Amino acid sequence: MNKPWNSYKQGILPVLTFVVLLLLILIQVSWISRAAHLEEQNFNHRVSMALNAARDEIGHRAPLCNDMTDFLCGRECAEQVHQAKQAEIDSIIHACLHRFHIDLPYTFDISDSLLHQGQGLFFTPACYRQNLNGLIDQDGIQIRLQFPTRNQFLIAELWSQLGLSIVFILFVMISFLIMWRLFRREKALMVRTSDFVNNMVHEFQTPIANIRFASNLLKRLKGDQAAKTEEYTQVILNETQRLQAHVEAVLRVASGEESRGQTEVVRVHELIDQVLHTFQYRMDELGASCSLSKEARFDQIEAEQGPLSLVLSNLLDNALKYVKQAPRLQIRTQNKEDKLLVRISDNGIGIARADQERIFDKHFRVSTGNVHNVKGFGLGLTYVKKVVEQYGGSIKIESSMEKGSTFILTFPLSQRDGQDKENTGH
Repeated sequence: MNKPWNSYKQGILPVLTFVVLLLLILIQVSWISRAAHLEEQNFNHRVSMALNAARDEIGHRAPLCNDMTDFLCGRECAEQVHQAKQAEIDSIIHACLHRFHIDLPYTFDISDSLLHQGQGLFFTPACYRQNLNGLIDQDGIQIRLQFPTRNQFLIAELWSQLGLSIVFILFVMISFLIMWRLFRREKALMVRTSDFVNNMVHEFQTPIANIRFASNLLKRLKGDQAAKTEEYTQVILNETQRLQAHVEAVLRVASGEESRGQTEVVRVHELIDQVLHTFQYRMDELGASCSLSKEARFDQIEAEQGPLSLVLSNLLDNALKYVKQAPRLQIRTQNKEDKLLVRISDNGIGIARADQERIFDKHFRVSTGNVHNVKGFGLGLTYVKKVVEQYGGSIKIESSMEKGSTFILTFPLSQRDGQDKENTGH
């Protein structure tokens, strides 16, 4: 009951977090909209006060000047007088706007016609009107004032707050996405770790059971049964070595620590022969065949014999396990520039392209399809890659489903081989 509930909690938590994040973003957008309208109301109030001041000033001048009254009422007057009164009203409006700290460019006109104003998309329309009723002998006359850059000015006034809000919103969204990816990665790691523990338990059970079985048989032997004793003793030794190899692989890879010892010059051709000899009994039992092509003239590399032997053993072991028919192996060595290439090919089930980039990840195991009872930790190829790179080499894979795989190991040649090249004039 706990496991489904925990899975439910793990699934619902990101959803709730995302919903809360959306609510916070909506609240932030609402706050920004409210701040914009408050800024607009403040600006409109200052413009209204400036126009009232301009109306009062014009009210003082209109009764004293018939030309001013004629201009405001739209009556015929000389062009020179029209321009003078236009400039006079402009100076009045400019002075009043400046008094209320409004220094934006503007346009104005005097009219008695009605003006229809549409609805603004974010701000209200940027046209302001001031009636002159009671100041002149004609009602319905208005001063119409417009600021072409008003909306840009309001946005600029809000930009310090708006910019910070946008930065905070983007930061929260990016943080959520990163945390979501980390959560999914950790969840996948937990699943793979759980599989690793299960595989480890099963993998250790097999050699332990075999050792216990062989030991019990040894106890029951009586008399002259030396052949059986030797056979059962060999089973114990083989299973002990197998168990020891598993323990070493787990300790080396799971600890993540470098365990490199003193390197030596290793003749790869001789090492391949030794590893193939240890697999000979198993290959005979499976009806497997192996062709070895030693095309490389120089095969000496700087490495450790033990770990490099485990690398080759792991690749051969996989080639014998992940196959639906009689195994067919090909091992080929080549020299390319100052490198030694070791190609190990099989006729196994192959590896899908989507899995090829992950097969060297810790605990990752490729689905074996119809090949059953194949156990392991998902640490073998991780260990192989780690050892190969530890000695300055690299590994890559070429594989097709149902057609087999080829692992290509590349190592730098030792300096001794380089001296041999010079001596042979290669």
